[in-house]
Amino acid sequence: MTTTRRYGYLAGVLAAVTLCSSSAAWAQADADPSSSYGCRNLEEISELQMIEGKDGMFFRILADLRLQHAFTDQTADNLAAMSKALEQKGTTLIYVPLPTKSQVLPELVPARASLYGFDADIAMQIYSDVIRRLSDRDVAAVDIASPMREDNINGFGEHSFFQSDFHWTAHGASVAAKAIAERMKQLPAYADVTPVPFNMEEVKPDPEYSSMRELLQKHCTSNVPTVTAHAYRAVRNEEAATDGASVDIFGGGDEATVALIGTSYSDKPISNFSGYLEHWAQIPIDNYSISGGNQFGSILSYITSREFQEQRPRFLIWENPIYNNLGQFGAAPWKEIIAASLGECSPPLTTASVDGKTVEADLTQVNLSGNDVLLADIGSDSSRSVTFKFTGADGQIRTRAMDRGDRLRTTGRYYFSLGGFPAGSFSKVAVSFDAPVGEDTSLSVCKTKLGEES
Repeated sequence: MTTTRRYGYLAGVLAAVTLCSSSAAWAQADADPSSSYGCRNLEEISELQMIEGKDGMFFRILADLRLQHAFTDQTADNLAAMSKALEQKGTTLIYVPLPTKSQVLPELVPARASLYGFDADIAMQIYSDVIRRLSDRDVAAVDIASPMREDNINGFGEHSFFQSDFHWTAHGASVAAKAIAERMKQLPAYADVTPVPFNMEEVKPDPEYSSMRELLQKHCTSNVPTVTAHAYRAVRNEEAATDGASVDIFGGGDEATVALIGTSYSDKPISNFSGYLEHWAQIPIDNYSISGGNQFGSILSYITSREFQEQRPRFLIWENPIYNNLGQFGAAPWKEIIAASLGECSPPLTTASVDGKTVEADLTQVNLSGNDVLLADIGSDSSRSVTFKFTGADGQIRTRAMDRGDRLRTTGRYYFSLGGFPAGSFSKVAVSFDAPVGEDTSLSVCKTKLGEES
C-alpha cells in the first residue's frame, strides 16, 4: 500500500455544501438562461472566475482556459540539468506536466470560451510542445493529456476531472498513472525491477470538500454536481492473500524505489494517484506530495532532506500542473534543486559558534564561484528559516534570508546560491538559524555543475 507522507496542508472534510438561499424572483431576473443550475455572474466572481460548460463541467477561466503557460527554454534547461544531476547518483527523473481541464475535455468547453481566446487545437499544441522540448533534452517527460483525452469518461459516467472542482477523478488519475507506468517500463532503470503486483479495490470515499464548489454554489440556485466518485485503494497481492495483514516484501522496508513529488492532484485520497501508480507500475510508491505547496513546495521539501540524500529512490516522479510557472522565483529554487540532486559537497567548513543560533566561517581560503551553493545544515528538522550575512574583503556586509513556509516540510537544510555576488565579497559568513545550533550544525560548499571539483 502507498506510503503517504502528509507534509502538506489538507483542507477539512465537510459532508456537504449547503445551498445558499435565494428567491425565485432573483433566479428569474439574474440567472444565466443557458445555465443548467441557475448560475449567475460566474465570470465576475472576484475570488475565482469560472464559466459553465456542457454536462455540468465548470472551468476556471484563468487556469483552465488560458493558452499561455510560462514554460520557457530556461525552465526546460533547468529540468534537464536536474535530470542529469539525479542520474549521476542512480535516480531517474520522470516529469509529468499535468494538463488542464480544457486540454483533456475540449468537447465540454462552451463556445463562449472563445471570447477569452480559447482554442482547443492551440491548447493541445502548447502541451505537446512542452513534452517535445523536454524530450529533446533527454528528460523523461510523459504526455498524459493524450490518453486522458482519448479515455475521458468511465462506465459510471465519471469524467477525467470533477465537474465542479479542478482536480482529477480516480478515473483520470488511473489513465495518467497507466501512461506514466508504460513510459517507466521503457527506461533502463526499470530493467532489473522485480514487479510487485497490486490490485485496486473499491472503497467508500470520504466526503470531499472543494473550495471551488463551495464558491460556485453561492452563485447557483440548484445544486451543482458534488465532488464525489467511485474510489479505490491499492492492495498488494500478498496483503490480500493474508486478509489485509501487512507483508514486508523488502525485509526492513528500506528499499522503496519510487518517490512521488507533486501537488494536491497527487495528495487527494479520493483520486489516489499514488495507488494507481503502484497498480500500473508494479512498484511501491512513497508519496511526498503537498497540497497547497505550489510548484516547488514538495520538491524542495523532499530533495533538501536528509532522507533523500541517504536513500535515493530509483525513480523520482514529479507531477506539476502545466499552468505552474517554474521560472516565477528566478534561479534560486533551481540552484537548490540541482545542488541537492547532484549531492557533490565539500567536507564541512570550520565554524565557530557566535551565539546560540549562529555559526560563523572564514571564507578567505575557500575557492568560491558564482556556480557554487552554500549548504547550511542545522543538523535536525527544527528550522524553517535562516539568514546569511556575508562580509566582503572591503568590509561591506551583504545579507540574504531563506524561509520554508508553513506548508513545506522542515528539513533544516538550506542550499544558498552564491550567484550574483561580486568578486571579493566572501571574506566570512555568519549563518543564523531560527532554532538553536548544535554539534551537528555544519556549512559546506556544493557544486551545481557536473564535472566540477568540490
